[in-house]
Amino acid sequence: MTPRPYPKQDRKHVVDAGRDKILAAAAEVLNLDDLGAFSLDAVARRAGVTRMTVYNHFGSKGVLLGEVFDLLVERDAFSGMPTVFEAKDLGGALDALVGMLGRFYDDNRQLMLKMVGVAGLDPDLDKVLLEKNLRRRRGIEAILAQFGAPKSPAVDRSELVNTLDVLLSFHTFNSLAGPDRTPLEVVPHVRRMIRGILGAPAKPTPKRTPKRAR
Repeated sequence: MTPRPYPKQDRKHVVDAGRDKILAAAAEVLNLDDLGAFSLDAVARRAGVTRMTVYNHFGSKGVLLGEVFDLLVERDAFSGMPTVFEAKDLGGALDALVGMLGRFYDDNRQLMLKMVGVAGLDPDLDKVLLEKNLRRRRGIEAILAQFGAPKSPAVDRSELVNTLDVLLSFHTFNSLAGPDRTPLEVVPHVRRMIRGILGAPAKPTPKRTPKRAR
């Protein structure tokens, strides 16, 4: 008797589960000490599948890297991206974006530092990083398009997107954090700098109510 093939929906679940397993393994390999060890073979060994299985799902190391980063972005800070566009004004929208980026950089700081360390050495990784940086830039452009550019920015209007993109980069958060702070801890500072660029008043820091003596 000929075995009955999987129904299409069941087969889709099997394929999706296989992709998820490989993506999880790829994320683990990325977090190893040696980023140069990332390869289809290394991911296959970690996932317990053949190299051909990984290749059939993703086609190349570059595509696999891109999907791992998409997974990190969607799972971590940027899952709340739609709320940015619900802000009341441009300053509020960028405040929200700074908070999301701060959380993302904080959660993935060690991985980001590794990627910075091998920049220029791996064409596949460089391509992925370029695409992700362009995504951040397009997000800035979309925010400005929805809320309008500030009336009196502190920089030339032609340089506004470039300036905001630099301030929102991992390099900026990481440099401000230094060895004693985290990217999340410098979020308020980045927000103040961006509001300064926009020519907008800084968002007041909530005052702590002093505790009453018992």
